[in-house]
Amino acid sequence: MRNTLLVNVTPELTRVALLEEGTVCEVHIEPTAERRIIGNIYKGRVLRVLPGMNAAFVDIGLDRTAFLYAMDIVAPKGVEEDAVEEGSPIAKPESRGETRDVHIETLVREGQEILVQVAKEPIGSKGARVTCNMAMPGVFCVLLPSVDHVGVSRKISDHGERNRLRDIGNRVRPAGNGIILRTVAEGRTEAEIAADVEFVHGLWQKVRSGAEHLGAPALVHEDLSLLFRAGRDLVCREFDKVYVDDEVAARQLKSFVSQFLPKVAQQVEFYQNPVALFDAFNVEQAIARAMQRRVNLASGGYIVIERTEALTAIDVNSGRSTGKADLETNILQTNLEAVKEIAYQVRLRNIGGIIVVDFIDMTDTVNQTAVRSALVDELKRDPAKSRVLPMSELGLVEFTRKRVTESLVSRLTEHCFYCEGRGYLKSAEMVAHGLMAKIKKNIKEQKIKKLKIHANPKVVEAITRLYLPAMERLEKSYKRPIELMEREDFHLERTEVFGDLQR
Repeated sequence: MRNTLLVNVTPELTRVALLEEGTVCEVHIEPTAERRIIGNIYKGRVLRVLPGMNAAFVDIGLDRTAFLYAMDIVAPKGVEEDAVEEGSPIAKPESRGETRDVHIETLVREGQEILVQVAKEPIGSKGARVTCNMAMPGVFCVLLPSVDHVGVSRKISDHGERNRLRDIGNRVRPAGNGIILRTVAEGRTEAEIAADVEFVHGLWQKVRSGAEHLGAPALVHEDLSLLFRAGRDLVCREFDKVYVDDEVAARQLKSFVSQFLPKVAQQVEFYQNPVALFDAFNVEQAIARAMQRRVNLASGGYIVIERTEALTAIDVNSGRSTGKADLETNILQTNLEAVKEIAYQVRLRNIGGIIVVDFIDMTDTVNQTAVRSALVDELKRDPAKSRVLPMSELGLVEFTRKRVTESLVSRLTEHCFYCEGRGYLKSAEMVAHGLMAKIKKNIKEQKIKKLKIHANPKVVEAITRLYLPAMERLEKSYKRPIELMEREDFHLERTEVFGDLQR
């Protein structure tokens, strides 16, 4: 079995899982009421120009304003071909140096209406990132209206085929427009590619003309739903089967794909097994595992994955792994095993941005290089672009992975309302210590005849265990009783101190 695509459709949610050799490698989730906005084109209004950041805030009608860099306004000389061909709408310069002398205040002004495309979804507290350099994905190509460039996906390795596709691209692209030939274009005829280019260019023309009649902010063009994006963007990978567990959706996807890839359309099948689709292929189990902070390794070691605001930290631990060779060799084997799991988890969880891995310390520089090289090789399996730095003297390896959407964990979870996203709480003993300070302060009030304390049962137990003699001394000294009351409905850190007033 090579690749299997699973599509789970309910009225509320669409989920797509990609399996490679039977292993769940990617999971995409889209609520019906909250479709993703990457690739959407908006007519926005510039709210603020920020010369210090060489960027501007743009109102595109979302809850948070979008962010537009100067480098995303200027038409780039080149593009990251694989990044664009895999569905990312951004077409940015090959290096920031190309636009370092371009200033945002010379490009846009406050109040100006501007056509932009979402390049990155809002992530965390940040608004969406938008670009003026549009990318309109088709099946065999991506149209770049602002770029005079013809590119071919780097995943097409045959030199002769690359030249053939580049020649076709130059002949069929509309004047003044650029195109990227996607991986799935390999082996396609000029007529097939030309038809795809013509369709996408016609769509772009409609977008442009439609925007002229709209006031900002307004949605001008909405990208396809997850069901059809799976048919458009994932067909570049070879599938043995595409299972869809909803009959109507299976029929729609088959009809959509048959327009350009009849052979792939034959693999689309309505799944009717009584066992739920994601259960039958262990997808639910993989999702549950991706939610865990700790991931065990077969050798007895484990990795710990922690998210922060700026980066993701991954710690490699030997755990119960002892091995049979010398210490350095055992450490090398555990680190190499961790490399495979890290690359897999990063892709499955869709972790992007900066990632720092703390491997188990190795003294041999040859082993250090081997671990770093193994990580580079494993990440090549991932469609998302990554860049790995050399191992530092502290045994840390930093790498980046292209991020345009929220991670799987972010999409499936929310900050804990109990700990407020901190991931920890004060201990009951520390809450009791703070509560004791409140008691000492309030019991001195002359107007009260009794002091009442409401707290979580764990805190009541702790303050009774640690401070009962002290409270008895306070009661005797101030001649006022202290009444402790357990409140099951209280947050662990919540306490209330109040007194019955004298009449």
